[in-house]
Order: sequence, then structure tokens, then C-alpha cells
Amino acid sequence: MRWYLVFRKGIKEQIREYWILVMTILMAPFFIVIYFLMAETDDPEYDVALVNLDRGAEHEGGFLNLGDSIITYAKLLSDLEEMLNITAIESRELAIEKLRNRKADVAVVLPVDLSASVAASPASPGPPSRIELVGDVTQMEYIIGAVWSEELINRYILEVAEIQMPVTWSETTLGFSGARSYFELYLPGLLILSIIMIIFSASSAMVRESESRTLERLRISRLTTLEFLGGISLVQILVALFSLLLALLTALALDYTLIPGTLGFILLISMLTALSMISFSLLVAAMCRSVKEVAIIGTFPLFLLMFFTGAAFPVTGGRLFSIGSYQVMLNDILSPKFAVEALNKVLIRGLDVKDTIPEMIALVVLTGLYFVTGTWLFKRRHMRAR
Repeated sequence: MRWYLVFRKGIKEQIREYWILVMTILMAPFFIVIYFLMAETDDPEYDVALVNLDRGAEHEGGFLNLGDSIITYAKLLSDLEEMLNITAIESRELAIEKLRNRKADVAVVLPVDLSASVAASPASPGPPSRIELVGDVTQMEYIIGAVWSEELINRYILEVAEIQMPVTWSETTLGFSGARSYFELYLPGLLILSIIMIIFSASSAMVRESESRTLERLRISRLTTLEFLGGISLVQILVALFSLLLALLTALALDYTLIPGTLGFILLISMLTALSMISFSLLVAAMCRSVKEVAIIGTFPLFLLMFFTGAAFPVTGGRLFSIGSYQVMLNDILSPKFAVEALNKVLIRGLDVKDTIPEMIALVVLTGLYFVTGTWLFKRRHMRAR
């Protein structure tokens, strides 16, 4: 029962050093609120400057100015589609000036011969009219705005020219991806982030015993390394579960939809991740002699786990090599990557739990590697007789 003494002492230490506990359990809810505000206040909207240089043309006994019709159609559509904000501009120069001043994302220039090209007889067609897209190709706003503008104008011209496309398109969303909001797509990673944060708490708990020389007194009582780590691990698992619960409740309060029947799976992945992060904390604790050093040295691995595993935002590591059809990435050495991928498979892509078995195996294997290496290093650094 010596592990229970460590467990009970660990609970008291967590309460006494409450600032580490508060930072651990509040970081993920803080990120969730920030991402929610970003998603709610930054609805995608693309400003399109539409320049009509079309001179018009005679067509079927009347006068046709397709450019004017496109502007009217585009403005009507922009009132219905909040994503596009279309403004008519008098000249190409003024449109480019708006682009340079970041007052527009893309400029569309309708040429002088647009109506003439569309109204030309099919028996004697002339060269096609060229519609110009202008913008900063390095900006995602331009890329998306240009695609939407091109689709909008092409659709209208095909309708006016009475051209029937030989094919039509349909879209089938994968799993729950079509029903998820921009905010909800980030939640699987942010839930894992709530577990990653126990690195500080677990590492501090391990190093604190050595720093205060309590570990020496415990060692005299024939306390083994596994008993010591087992007691601390139970405390950190409780912290991880509480952190996860708080993060999940925060998400639910912000209108996150929890898919029925997935709570048990979330808890399973969270438990495996918590064990993995406790094992990883052994590596951090082995490099530190004081809680102050944990706060300094532990920041680097925390950032790696936050930003290179898909927890804070989606990321793909550089490919190292391939094993059959599987590509081994640089961040495959970080176990939270597989936890995030497992949650994404079930919560976003709608796959079955059995489809996450490869990720769970990878999570367990990496946890074992962290634990064996970390235990050996921690024992050499803190558990040897002085």
C-alpha cells in the first residue's frame, strides 16, 4: 500500500500548489473559447471588385450588354450568399488600387468584347473573350474568391448562351463533416490538448519530491520506482479526466454537438493519452532538478505536442519513409498525433471505433517507449543513492 501513501500525498500537493493545477485544467477551455470566438466573429467573406468594360453587341434584333447583366446577377447572388461581397468598380486601375489597399480580395475584369463573343454565331465563332482575374495569389482569400467568382460568372454565361453541360456535379460529405461547424472541426484536437497540459503537473509532481528530499525518505521505506510512479500517475489521471470534463463542458456550453454513443470512446482515448503524457513527463522530469526548471525546460516539449500533433490546429509532418502503403511522418514519434487522428475518425469522418485500432496500437507502443526510457532516466537521475 506504499503507492497509496504517494497517491494521498500527491493529492495534498496538488491542492497546495494550486497554481499549477489551475493552469493545467484551464488552458484547454481557454483555447476552446478563443477558437469559438474566432469562428463566430470571423465568418468567411470575400470582397470581389467587378469591373465591366463590356461595350455590348447587337443580338437577335436587340442590344445585349452581358457585363451589365452579370453585375446585376452577381449583386443579387451576393445578397443571398453572405460569403461574397461584390462591388462594381468603374475601371481596372481603381480595382487594382483597392487590391493594393486590402479593400478587395479579387478583381474580375469583364473585357470589351464579352457580349460580342457570346452573341457570335456558332457557325462563325471568333476568338473567345478573355475574362481577367487579378489578385495576390499568395493569399487564401484571393484563391477562394477567384474560384467562387469564376464559378458564378461561368454559370451565368452558360445559362445566357443556352449551353447545356454534359455532366452535373453532386457532393456527398464524409461522415459528419458536412454537419460540423468550423468551430466543431477543431474540438477533437482541443480535447486532446486538455490531456497534453498535464505534462507540467506530472513533471512538477515528480521533481518536487526529489527537490524537497522527500524522495530520499520514501526510498528508505523500501519504496520502489514503480510504486512511486504508480501513486503519482493515479493523481495525474484524475487531473487529466477533470481537465477533459471541464473542456468538454465548455464546448457543450458553446453549442458543440456530442454524437450519441461516442463519450465512452472519448474517455478511452483520453485515458490512453493521459498514460502516454505521464510517461512522457518522466522524460521531462529526468532533465530537471527543480519545479522552476520544469517551467522552463518543459515549455519546449509542450509546444511540440501542442503545435506538431494536430492538437492546436491541423498539421502534417514531413514524410520520412514508407512502410508498404503507410507513410511514416516526422511527428509520428509524438503520441498525441494518433489520439487526435482517432478522435477525428470517429467524431468528424464518422468511422467506426474499430477503424481506430491502428491509432490505439501506435499510442500504446509509444507510451511503452516513453515509460521504459523515462523510468530508466528518472531512476538514474533521482532514485539513485547519493
